[in-house]
Amino acid sequence: MISVIFLTYNQESYVRQALRSVLNQDHDDYEIIIGDDDSSDGTPGIIQSELEGYRGKAKIVIAPREKNLGIIRNYNRCVALSSGHIIVGAAGDDVSYPERLSRVADFFRTHPDCYAYYCNARIIDAKGVVIRPAWYGHTGIIEGAFSPGSYHLYQGIQFCGATASYRADLCRKFPPMFGVYGGEDGPFIIRSLLLGSAAVDSSILMDWRWHGANVSHGGRTKGLDWRAKLRRCAAWPAGQKVHRRGYLRDISHALATGMISESKAKRMAELTTDLHAQASLKFHCTHPNGRWGAVATCVSYYWRVSPRGLAWKIRFVAKTLSKKLLPGPLRALVLFSFSKF
Repeated sequence: MISVIFLTYNQESYVRQALRSVLNQDHDDYEIIIGDDDSSDGTPGIIQSELEGYRGKAKIVIAPREKNLGIIRNYNRCVALSSGHIIVGAAGDDVSYPERLSRVADFFRTHPDCYAYYCNARIIDAKGVVIRPAWYGHTGIIEGAFSPGSYHLYQGIQFCGATASYRADLCRKFPPMFGVYGGEDGPFIIRSLLLGSAAVDSSILMDWRWHGANVSHGGRTKGLDWRAKLRRCAAWPAGQKVHRRGYLRDISHALATGMISESKAKRMAELTTDLHAQASLKFHCTHPNGRWGAVATCVSYYWRVSPRGLAWKIRFVAKTLSKKLLPGPLRALVLFSFSKF
């Protein structure tokens, strides 16, 4: 059974199409947990009108309305209401293809050690026009598990929360996600690597909408000045910073409950701190209000805690500082207009 976690917030222009896309799946056994995060526009009314005439096979569960919770707490409460073996995320502005749930179920059935699955997606704009025909550029399925010899916490897996599906064990074998800010994608890729592997598939199973008001840093809002562009670019390292405490808590929980070895816990904790140090430096070198005093502190912190070699450290610090040295408008052009996001 699959539980679709359908999260909405002020998406009245897109939510009807998004909801219809998950109501009309070809999978036989699924439920939809709808968690509106106290929208102030017409989103709740549109959801209600769509459900009034629905006679399909999906079981519908509506989370009670509460004061605005933020993504993490809204996700946690919806997961608590779910009963599926697989958790599939769906936002109120994206569009899932009819075969998405069936393909997800088939994947997890044939990959018993994999805990996170990321499909491919087209990128569309507010009007549904295709911005990019595919988010991932590879062919086939790339699956990765934790390697103690790697220096990359995420093991090089290019995860994307908008396209993610997870085994429910990631929710039920761990406490509710920690904190308020950020999304579920960071904590869940870590939990996946703690328990097994994660995979990225080139199969396009949905449309990921970028309309300028996305919570994630994915949407390239038009008409921003250079300072706003840099704040947008700083969202990714900011997210990495806030997840550190949650990552360490999940690693400790996995160790205490016998899910992982002490050596694996130690290595993942080292790499978590390494990622946090990198993100802190990137944040202050990207954000328009980043101060040189904070940058110096971050360099010192990174140099002290990172397990990487000297050559790698020098190269990383030099590359990151080179962006800080650019005048603000030019830095915004480089980071906002020419990065993947």
